[in-house]
Amino acid sequence: MKKQLLFISSGILLALTSSAQITITTADIAGPFTSIRQANDTVTSVSAGTAGTSQTWDLSALATDTEDTMTFLPANFGPNYTAFPGANLAIKMKQQGGDAYVYAINSASSLSFLGTHANIDFNGTPVTVNQFNTPSEILTNFPATYNSTFNNNYTQFAQFYLGVDPGIGFVVDSIRLKSVISKTSTVDGWGSVTTPLGTFNALRVVTTKYNSDTLDAQVFGFWNNVQATQDSSKTYTWWANGIGFPLAEITVDFSDVPQSATWLKVSPAAGINEYTNALDVNVYPNPAQNVVYFATKADKVNSVQIFDINGKLVRSFNVTNDISSLDISELSNGLYTYSIIAKDRSVANRGKFTVAK
Repeated sequence: MKKQLLFISSGILLALTSSAQITITTADIAGPFTSIRQANDTVTSVSAGTAGTSQTWDLSALATDTEDTMTFLPANFGPNYTAFPGANLAIKMKQQGGDAYVYAINSASSLSFLGTHANIDFNGTPVTVNQFNTPSEILTNFPATYNSTFNNNYTQFAQFYLGVDPGIGFVVDSIRLKSVISKTSTVDGWGSVTTPLGTFNALRVVTTKYNSDTLDAQVFGFWNNVQATQDSSKTYTWWANGIGFPLAEITVDFSDVPQSATWLKVSPAAGINEYTNALDVNVYPNPAQNVVYFATKADKVNSVQIFDINGKLVRSFNVTNDISSLDISELSNGLYTYSIIAKDRSVANRGKFTVAK
């Protein structure tokens, strides 16, 4: 009988702890050189469920219509990064017409977006656009836990030269886009969420946005308003510890009828090599204390660059031997990334190592 009671008690304890409230912090955001694959369910019918404590959300029926890939990089790996001072992440996204880079700050208090550098196709004309958020858009505050909330009022602005006739009979010199946005975000539930990727302890966040958008065109030296609209959106987002990015996000109308969704297709992978001229490298010991060794081909490698977790270059050295040693005794404990620079000055490999003294 005692054994049976112990078994029952253990089962009750497991049930109580299997869905535990978690806290999301800056450590739960993907670091540099992490690859994220997202699936898009463009016409989803999956319900976002209900708010509250110890919830069970079943999103396992989310489908894949299209896929996107994002790569987290140190900010200085992105183009025109100096236009976004303070950024320590550049999130590279594949899109039609070219890559887009979202510049972000991952700090102890929040993950926020400073803006975007992108190449877009504007009616057949390739255009480079820098879009700025003033102040930055807050994706999430830290620490995030049940009932935590924030308001975020910011303006998105972009202006770019066009210099073509977009099919209206005369040349448009420049385009100006402005959105004034009011955003409210609240952690409205915690519990267990199941997606096609698996089951996780998670927080659910509900976010509403209200936009006032204007589109202006400069013609014959004068700015003319082309369009003024107002829009709103509502999303539910699920976060889990150690994943690096939201597990899923469902966009709904204001009656909570699902419209579309994105979800994490595979577990994020660190150190993904996306370079066709990749060179093998062995870094040891890892973790390292005072010295770390790089084994690679000296006849093909020019140098090695070392960056801290914020993307700041902290060491660099020329490669003259197949095995090179680097004194790291003055580096603080933590995660560092490296870039292998080939003879043609291209990046031939990237990876991570840890300093632990």
